[in-house]
Amino acid sequence: MPVADQKIKPPVRSYLVTARIDKKGTNTNSEGTAVLKGAYDEGTKLLSYKLEYKDLVPEEISLRNGTKGSKGTLTAVLYKNSGATVPLPLSGTITLSPLQERNLLKGLWFVAINTLAKSPEISGVLTLKQN
Repeated sequence: MPVADQKIKPPVRSYLVTARIDKKGTNTNSEGTAVLKGAYDEGTKLLSYKLEYKDLVPEEISLRNGTKGSKGTLTAVLYKNSGATVPLPLSGTITLSPLQERNLLKGLWFVAINTLAKSPEISGVLTLKQN
């Protein structure tokens, strides 16, 4: 087989994922803040995260696909208030589909934290840094 016909697989990359979550772009005067830190691995398609928040009581914390300031499309619910106390940091893993991975790598994902008063009260874009 000629060398020119061989497909070269791109390297599998891993990323550090960060989101600083606050009132910017949400039109609220919330004092609440949150930080999401995690990692994404292209080989396993696994996004792992830890999220801590303060100065607010979340009703729902979700990952959304779209530009910050938009409502976005729901990708995953990380937390839904059920009346139980959730120990911080909130953590977990999500296995991504090829489309979800493409949008994450393009920088189109953000975290939205909704409260009883506002939806969203605070939000922040996920940024990726190659490991």
